[in-house]
Amino acid sequence: MSADSPGESPDGSPSEDEPTDAEALQNALRAEHAAVYGYGFIGAHCAGKDRERSYTCLDAHRTKRDTLRSELVRLSVDPAASKSAYALPDATDQDTLDTFATELEERTTHGYLRLAAANDVSLRDLAARSLQEATVRGLTWGAELVDLPGFPDGSGGSAPEDVAGD
Repeated sequence: MSADSPGESPDGSPSEDEPTDAEALQNALRAEHAAVYGYGFIGAHCAGKDRERSYTCLDAHRTKRDTLRSELVRLSVDPAASKSAYALPDATDQDTLDTFATELEERTTHGYLRLAAANDVSLRDLAARSLQEATVRGLTWGAELVDLPGFPDGSGGSAPEDVAGD
């Protein structure tokens, strides 16, 4: 990759404002940890088709979490551990759970947006596919489609630093 590549300084090292591939993977992994935790909560508080949908999302996030962990191990980096707890909504009515699910998906899109700038082509591909999948899952929970999924305002602003949803 040339020194003019995104995320690199003129000497070829990562620039200060762009995460390394490992940092971007860790950020996406932290978002997946939070999503797995959140969907466990959602599934425990809904029924019928909503429960089935939440467990489908839970399985998808577990799979992504495991993929991200494998990629970090491939890079000889210790994967970030899951926290013992993440922020959850106070209410458990279906509207609140739907909103919470859309927020989980939005946070994962933020994590994958950062990974989309990875130097490794396979990681960029993983990020693009994962960002698309999270966007579609969010739509099934009632999220609005934005022009640029993954950006905080959907219009190309800078992505947030921390996406874990503490």
